[in-house]
Amino acid sequence: MDTPIPDGPERRRLPRKIAIRTLLALSTGGLVLVATVAVLWIALGTSTRNTVELLNDRIVLILDGIESEVRDRLDAGAGLVDGIASEMRTDHFRAATPSEVTDMLTVVLATAPDVEVLLYWDRELRRRGVFRDAQGIYKQLPAETELDPRLRNRLASVPAGTPHVWGDPVVENGTTFLNVVARVDSDASDVAFVGAAVSLQQFSRLVASIGRSYDATAFILYGETHLLAHPDLAAAAGGSGTHAIIPVTESKDPVILNLDKAQPVAFTETARKKGVEVERLDVGDERYLILYRWVLGYGERPLAIGAYYRQEQLGESLQRLMMSGIAGLVVAVLAVIAALFIGGFVSRPVRRLAESAVAVSRLEMKTVPRPAGSPIAEIDDQARAFNMMLDGLRVFETYVPRQLVQRLIALSGGEGVTSETREVTVMFTDIASFTMISDRMGAEETAAFLNRHFGLLAECITGEGGSIDKYIGDAIMAFWGAPDRMDDHAARAVAAARRIADTITRDNERRARKGLQPVRMRIGLHTGPAVVGNIGAPGRVNYTIVGDTVNVAQRLESLGHKLDAGADVTVLMSATTARLAGVGPDGENVGEHDLAGVPYKVPVVRLHTHLQPQAVAIGKAAVPAR
Repeated sequence: MDTPIPDGPERRRLPRKIAIRTLLALSTGGLVLVATVAVLWIALGTSTRNTVELLNDRIVLILDGIESEVRDRLDAGAGLVDGIASEMRTDHFRAATPSEVTDMLTVVLATAPDVEVLLYWDRELRRRGVFRDAQGIYKQLPAETELDPRLRNRLASVPAGTPHVWGDPVVENGTTFLNVVARVDSDASDVAFVGAAVSLQQFSRLVASIGRSYDATAFILYGETHLLAHPDLAAAAGGSGTHAIIPVTESKDPVILNLDKAQPVAFTETARKKGVEVERLDVGDERYLILYRWVLGYGERPLAIGAYYRQEQLGESLQRLMMSGIAGLVVAVLAVIAALFIGGFVSRPVRRLAESAVAVSRLEMKTVPRPAGSPIAEIDDQARAFNMMLDGLRVFETYVPRQLVQRLIALSGGEGVTSETREVTVMFTDIASFTMISDRMGAEETAAFLNRHFGLLAECITGEGGSIDKYIGDAIMAFWGAPDRMDDHAARAVAAARRIADTITRDNERRARKGLQPVRMRIGLHTGPAVVGNIGAPGRVNYTIVGDTVNVAQRLESLGHKLDAGADVTVLMSATTARLAGVGPDGENVGEHDLAGVPYKVPVVRLHTHLQPQAVAIGKAAVPAR
């Protein structure tokens, strides 16, 4: 052992070292302090931007929710009117008497909780109809023969051939309604117009409910000057019922009353691009944020759907951010102080261990000092392990030359799996309209359904020698030709597709007998070169395939929804696969198609499976298996 670490002048030329105690103070304390300040500075800016974006998203979400519910309520009435008008254009109403029409409207109104009034005008513009009172009792409207000139003009202006037209709010017996009218425009009926009305009292209650769900006060304006719906109006309507739409200047809400004084907010550009206006308003000591969106098509004036809330409701996240910053700085300072004390405690046994390690580096085993234990568990374990190593090296030194030890330390080995390009046939499967199917099932039922479905498909695939690469949601990716080489991989893949089609068709017969909806599938097949082998990060790889062939097979499966011929399973393959598999007359050429991500047109063949969907009797009805 004659190669010691140099001493004397050579050793003195080495760079100056830093003590572990100082290093701990700088790294654990100083670096933490610097990093914390830098991170907090960046985080404050980033979090501020994120908070603004989240605020914009919340504003848009609130307006989308309010608008959606308002539209649903209004569109329910419009859809009802269109449906009644369409029915009255048929021969069923050619000889219907006024009482028969009124009875029909009563039945329809009973099925429409969002509508309070249904009415019609005959060709002489005599009005009749029914309404639901506050107790839920259906009553007939008094027949009205003298038509208001404005209403007459409005009915005359309803164009023929249009679904419906919304009018200005009208007052009937002290209650204001939003109303919609459709022209029947048919010689088969004596009814000329059909209308529906929705009470603004219900809108105010709706707005109040929406506001509570978003922890805000919601409202609806009719144009820029009138208040259509507001929680205060819901209370007023429930009492006297004399006011349902009022000028903004008569509102008891100080925020609504001062809307004309609100100023735009600069940090809401994202919301403004989505049609949402955001304004700031100071009322007394409170600051409010007002957000609204204009909606057209529900009257001669646009509706402003909006909500407002106190600004401090949005400032909670910023306050928490500032508290986190202060706490971070305090922790960083404490870390520096603690590092100074801990550094000395940790450095002493580490320094002794380092001195022993230096001696081992000289391979002077007989003179290496044994490091003492430490109260720190890890350092104590390290000292024990070092001493055991030292004992072993001392024994090892007796039998093995130093040069051999150095060689063993330097040795490393191991080699990875080599990937290669090989011709394979790839299959993709997918359940058609699976989202609609799963929406009707719970989590456990969905999992059981997929497990059974995958079990059926896996038996068909593996039965033809295929390899299942992965399960992707409700889809399967499989391939033939790797890892085992197959001369007939295309034929095997087509055979597997046939087995899947037969299996699904038979299973759908079983499902039909149980009263269950059938399962329909799409399958895509393509043959071509692909890279096969272990692919992934070191320590975590998969044996898989990649390449254009995989993409084409997946796109062919997606194309199945356009080329669906009505079978339970639609199987599309490239002409290459059909030729190699010898599909023959069972394949139907459906032309060349552009596939997403594929720079050339792909000739596509649709496979005719042997089994066809059958009608299975359930009770008195025949339910198709597909």
